[in-house]
Amino acid sequence: MCGIISLLSSYENLNFVTIQTALKGTLQNSERVTGMPFIIAVCDDDAEQLEYIRRILAEWSKHQRMDVKIESFSCAEQFLFAYPSHPCDILLLDIEMRGLSGMELAKKLRSQKDRLPIIFLTGFSEYISEGYDVEALHYLLKPIDGKKLCEVLDRHIGRGNGRAEAVLVRTKDAAMHISAEQIVYVEAFGRKSQIALSDGSYMDCEQKIGHFEQLQGFLHCHRSYLVNLRHVKGITKATVILDTGREIPLSRRLYQQVNQTFIQYYKGAQKSWSDGV
Repeated sequence: MCGIISLLSSYENLNFVTIQTALKGTLQNSERVTGMPFIIAVCDDDAEQLEYIRRILAEWSKHQRMDVKIESFSCAEQFLFAYPSHPCDILLLDIEMRGLSGMELAKKLRSQKDRLPIIFLTGFSEYISEGYDVEALHYLLKPIDGKKLCEVLDRHIGRGNGRAEAVLVRTKDAAMHISAEQIVYVEAFGRKSQIALSDGSYMDCEQKIGHFEQLQGFLHCHRSYLVNLRHVKGITKATVILDTGREIPLSRRLYQQVNQTFIQYYKGAQKSWSDGV
């Protein structure tokens, strides 16, 4: 059983000046962006550590352009119970916990093809290799360096550019994160949408097509279609040819914009490939 989370004060001497200095100027004169909050879940069975990390995150959130919500869990089972109906955008996860361990939780999520970004928190460096197996976003050793944690979060969100690597998808029965690279295109169906995936499967989503418009490399080729440029093989006057062999409609009104964007993207991809040779 998970213990009741109590607020302990052993970290009263924690110096947040370093964190505040590092964060100073991040928000600058930009206005805070309203809308869906960026949800950070923290899972640790040590109540003292949990409160310490919450304080770091609370300070970090003051300097972000988006609203940030922090949710705490005192065991992996508690997180798993809540996650389907209350998904988060990133998980800060302790590895060694009573009951289901953090590593077991991560493996369970990955077995369900959930790409939820995970930052491992632990006092034991020997788990690093296992972190690679579940494609962890980062690995932080305890005692957690607050400045380092803030830097990792900043890199992940691109200082406000959002959830580019993994996107939250809500279906009728569940919620999960999938890699944006897996998405070939999104088709609108009223207030819902359908995702075509690179493995040939489809996902019926409860979200509107607009939920996916901020993903990098995605653009509208038609009012009802949002295409991932990574999967575009070619363009005709009326269709977009995908690397899956399928063609989707291209609006006459959007042809010029889509064609120019595709050419720019293709040139950029070629440059990246040549630079890597």
